[in-house]
Amino acid sequence: MDKNVYEFIAAQTGEKIVERKTCQCWEEFAITDKDMEFYEKISPVFGSTKYQIPAPTLCPDCRNRRRMSWKNERKLYRAKSDFSGKIMISMYPNEKWYKVYKEDEWKSDKRSPMDYGRDFDFTRPFFVQFKELFDNVPVLALDTTAWENSEYTNQCWYIKDCYLSFEVWFCEKCYYSNYMRNSTNCMDMLNCNNDQECYQCVECFNSYKLKYSTKCDNCSNSYVLFNCKWCSDCFGCVWLENKQYCFFNQQLSKDEYFQSISEINLGKYWGINDAIKKFDILKKSIPIKNLNILSGENCTWNTIENSNNVFCSFDIRESENIRHCYGIYLAKDCFDHTWWWNNAEKVLECWAIWNNVYNILLSSQITESSDLIYCFNSRHGIKNCFGCIWLHSNEQYCILNKQYTKEEYEELVPKIIEHMKSIWERWEFFPVSISPFGYNESVANEYFPLDRESALDKWFKRQDKEYPINVPEWTETVKAQDLSDNIDDVDDEILKKAVICEISGKPFRIVKPELEFYRKHNLPLPRKHPDVRHLERLSQRAPRKLYLRTCDNCGKQVISVYPADSEFKVYCEECYNKEIY
Repeated sequence: MDKNVYEFIAAQTGEKIVERKTCQCWEEFAITDKDMEFYEKISPVFGSTKYQIPAPTLCPDCRNRRRMSWKNERKLYRAKSDFSGKIMISMYPNEKWYKVYKEDEWKSDKRSPMDYGRDFDFTRPFFVQFKELFDNVPVLALDTTAWENSEYTNQCWYIKDCYLSFEVWFCEKCYYSNYMRNSTNCMDMLNCNNDQECYQCVECFNSYKLKYSTKCDNCSNSYVLFNCKWCSDCFGCVWLENKQYCFFNQQLSKDEYFQSISEINLGKYWGINDAIKKFDILKKSIPIKNLNILSGENCTWNTIENSNNVFCSFDIRESENIRHCYGIYLAKDCFDHTWWWNNAEKVLECWAIWNNVYNILLSSQITESSDLIYCFNSRHGIKNCFGCIWLHSNEQYCILNKQYTKEEYEELVPKIIEHMKSIWERWEFFPVSISPFGYNESVANEYFPLDRESALDKWFKRQDKEYPINVPEWTETVKAQDLSDNIDDVDDEILKKAVICEISGKPFRIVKPELEFYRKHNLPLPRKHPDVRHLERLSQRAPRKLYLRTCDNCGKQVISVYPADSEFKVYCEECYNKEIY
């Protein structure tokens, strides 16, 4: 974040900058008095001694990048189980140094993660010992729970008949989607909740038969909407509420509306794409607010709802006292935390912490646990543990997966902390060098893309081999540009072929439920690989960077996710409310 933005935000919120630092990326960033108050509040206490957490050495973006480099959501491989040798779908390739089991094997293995516990060695760094533990404790090939007929998914819970979907919960028949909740019969979706029969939507909620739309709520039977609420039978509209039969923001009669729709021919690839181009022109002509904050007090950044005291955080809902966080729902007192939902409190420098957690420091993928430091993938009642991996059975007072008494634990942990301080293993998140994933496999590459050379320069690993998991080598191919333009002309022979993406050149398949969905909803076949479509959906979200600029109407200085040279008209909140309402 630009230092001038920091200065502006601090002045607006009344915070004092107490220290300025330069990150390893050469970005200057600031530490405020409120930051230091938070570190003081969350620093652990053993006995009568508080072990003060110091200010970070990296800027907020680099800290977030480091956390994200530990999470692979979408890269799947065909690999062999290290337990049985059976072929399986895995988020880990064959070329690895750790053990990977199928879910049923992992659960049936008589060994416990505690069987791999070891003493702490004060002659060696903590992270070296943590990696050795990681290399020995078997991990799950896919982190998916309670699934049915959904082999090609990852990081999913309670799903049925889903395909190539990731971070999906309580869903059925959802395809090529990320961050979906409580939805049915949807395809190519991103960060949506409680939707049915929807297609190519981003951040849309409580909607039915909505297609090609972004940031909409309670809309139905509509196409190509942006920031609309409670609309039905609308096409190509922006910033509308409680409307019906609107076409490119013009009110029509019912007959006029359906006549206009019929002239587009939505089942033709170029018909819908030409309409989307026209819509993009309309969208850029209507002012947008510099920051999207709804019912928020003392908040900065974007997509914040019903929250208070949110500082430099993005996509925050129903939360308070949040700093430098991303994707947070129902949380309190969290700092440097990426991706969370449902009741978290006192969290520092963590990735993917969810469902009733308390006092979690420098950890990843934790649920229903408390008082953990440097733990990875530990769940269901884990308490008072340090440096543990894959604990799942209410363990307490463990260090490096070894059991201790309460007294032994509280005596040994402070000694480990002092040892880490003495060799400059500071209070920071796990280093990228011991992540099990290559940078290009991780979520980090989606938000902070790096080419191969740049990633290696920053000490990130790379995974350079491709393992197509669902396209056999003998499959006949067809170029995307040679596909039938109209869905009515597509026969079942397409199910036997691989389509060559018009952007990436990578092959992908059309599966039977997918083809049935296109036919049912009169949608043209896609011409781009699912990974390309996913990146395009990500690009439809507001940028995750703040800029200092002026209001395009009154000239007032504001901060915004849209830079000064943006194609959008950006208004301050006061001007926006006068214009729209």
